[in-house]
Amino acid sequence: MKLTLRQLQIFSAIVKTGSTSAAAAYLSLSQSAVSAALSELEHSIGNPLFDRAGRKLQLNDKGRGLLPMVLNLLDNANRLEEACVGQAHSVLRIGASLTIGNYTLPKLLRHYFETLGLQLGDETPPLQITVASTGDVTQQVAGFEVDIGLVEGSCHAAEITVNRWLPDELLIVAAPGHPVVRAFGDQPAPVSRLSNSNWLLREKGSGTREILELLLLPQLGKLNSTIEFNDHEAIKNAAAAGLGIACLSRWVVQDMLDSGRLVVIRSQLAPIERNFSILVHDRKTITPGMQQFLSFLQQEHLQQQ
Repeated sequence: MKLTLRQLQIFSAIVKTGSTSAAAAYLSLSQSAVSAALSELEHSIGNPLFDRAGRKLQLNDKGRGLLPMVLNLLDNANRLEEACVGQAHSVLRIGASLTIGNYTLPKLLRHYFETLGLQLGDETPPLQITVASTGDVTQQVAGFEVDIGLVEGSCHAAEITVNRWLPDELLIVAAPGHPVVRAFGDQPAPVSRLSNSNWLLREKGSGTREILELLLLPQLGKLNSTIEFNDHEAIKNAAAAGLGIACLSRWVVQDMLDSGRLVVIRSQLAPIERNFSILVHDRKTITPGMQQFLSFLQQEHLQQQ
């Protein structure tokens, strides 16, 4: 075999970082070693894999065609290495978007471990969990950096299978002393009053912001927002402090609803609902450990129906 895993690893790092110098820093190698490995790889293949524009390297059509196979091969090689050093049991890597990773997944994992008959706190299977935005988790699934992605936003990436999962109810909430709550109490607040209120929103590009704009803007006409956050917990605490109205997953606000720090604002708006999704790369090798966990997730979906 002319190709080596090292060459393919360096090829993947160059794609990830955009240049040989950045790839060298990422892999803790010299730039000359990275450039030499790329030259050897392209010579073995008989074609360049990048278009050169100064120091910037951009994948050409040949490189784009090889990349999915290279990532899949490196992923399997990593699993083989783990098995050879005595870690033959499944080590799942899960990417979860913020609502799921911070609020939903811990409770689901507790249930999952209990179904396996494990003693919580003493016995847990090895897991690697990354909590990031929906977009970042999608990229991690596409790059074989995680085995399974659990996201709250939409995903339209090529070569990724998207399965609808748990339903998620979004609630409009505010502090008990908010002007809308004081004015209308348990009565539905008019749409015009909500459209003129200050909303506490996630940053543009987040899964929650996307669904709010999709579902609320046609009904409200506008979403006034003077404060934006990149974290659900910050929005929840800001709403409890009386800074505005928030629309968040029930998973996020249930604790403050129970304690009375937040209340649900009834309105004339249609119910705001979405579905969490499970992402798996089409080329991903489904191991027994992955299949066991995926089956558990789908069973949880059925129990929510």
